[in-house]
Amino acid sequence: MFRTIFVLDIFDGVVVHALRGEREQYRPIAEFSSVCKTSDAPEIVKMLKPDEVYAADLNRIRGVGNNYQVIQEVSRHCKTILSCGVVSARDVAEGLTIADTVTIGTENADFNVIEEACNTADTGRLDVNIDLMGGEILTNTGMSLAPLEAVERLNAYPISELIIIDLTNVGTESGINVSFLEDVVACSDHPVIFGGGVKDMSDLDLLRAIDISGALVATGVHNLAIPVGVLGRS
Repeated sequence: MFRTIFVLDIFDGVVVHALRGEREQYRPIAEFSSVCKTSDAPEIVKMLKPDEVYAADLNRIRGVGNNYQVIQEVSRHCKTILSCGVVSARDVAEGLTIADTVTIGTENADFNVIEEACNTADTGRLDVNIDLMGGEILTNTGMSLAPLEAVERLNAYPISELIIIDLTNVGTESGINVSFLEDVVACSDHPVIFGGGVKDMSDLDLLRAIDISGALVATGVHNLAIPVGVLGRS
């Protein structure tokens, strides 16, 4: 079943509108949204009733505190995938105490961390993000692989899902690179979820048609291009 996963980018305790990965420009989502008048994550979830959310703890990712209390409250209302700037297997274990799934992002972790986490955590609750910026892997660890090389290497690890996020297009509604995603699906032994530039229902249909397993959405929901009613049930 294709999954439409609602994204909550959380910074300093509130949900913000993400745009192209330019985190210093993020503003509270209530200033942008047509579907909610609050930037409080639990209240948004209770209002919109998504089956599943992808919660990005931007404080944790940037190394300036965390939003774990907020995300734990979100997890009481729906299934939650947590992105928390994992740099060690210990971070994964901690994250799994507040969310259903933790995803390890290539921005902050290398394959040594992924291997250690696979050896110590429940891999059924473990995803990996390949974060892209300008067509290349965004990383602070010196990873030098091309995106498809990283996809193929991850086939050796018993993770639950592979998440591809094109940060260049986040919040822009600029559409998707179909050819690249077809190559990812062909290369990957894991179900593939995609986020970044998904603008409307036609994009969701296109992702489904090329065997993407799920989509991360936010901007399209907030500006009414994607109906709230499809969240988790498309």
